[in-house]
Amino acid sequence: MTKTNNFRILLLMLVSIVLSIMPTLYADGKVIVLHPHERITNPKDTIGAKKVFLAGTIDMGSSVDWQRGLVQFFETKNGKWILFNPRQDKWDGTKKGEMDYQVNWELSHLEESSFIIMNILGTSKSPVSLLELGLFARSGKMAVVCDSTFYRYDNVRITCKKYGIHLYPTLDALLRTEFK
Repeated sequence: MTKTNNFRILLLMLVSIVLSIMPTLYADGKVIVLHPHERITNPKDTIGAKKVFLAGTIDMGSSVDWQRGLVQFFETKNGKWILFNPRQDKWDGTKKGEMDYQVNWELSHLEESSFIIMNILGTSKSPVSLLELGLFARSGKMAVVCDSTFYRYDNVRITCKKYGIHLYPTLDALLRTEFK
């Protein structure tokens, strides 16, 4: 092996190591999923993309990961999509500054989104989802799924009716109607 080949191998190994530890997203297709602490490396990947925030039940990570199924749905749709997903696999609210970071990340990406899907599961309390519903009810860019067994279903129903927000019984119903 020549010195040049050794250098190339060493460089490739170094690049692989650096890329493996960076919290970075690359756009491989039509759908980019962005979580807190991640960034998109090439801003050109976002040009013309529709930005959708996945609001709703997370329950500190203990609820069903309904957001994961939406990635597959949007992969079947025409166009480019950026899905803002606030769910973190390894969220630690006790870490200094993490709560401020998470809340600010969510608020900024709710504002940046062109559409908000809010999915409130019946077995949850979802206090943050209720707060976000109130904050963005007048935005004109939200649709809500809320199970009728949710303990504050009537509050959600009445708020949606007052502000002209489409309310659906299931996520499938929302997706079939809002993303034909």
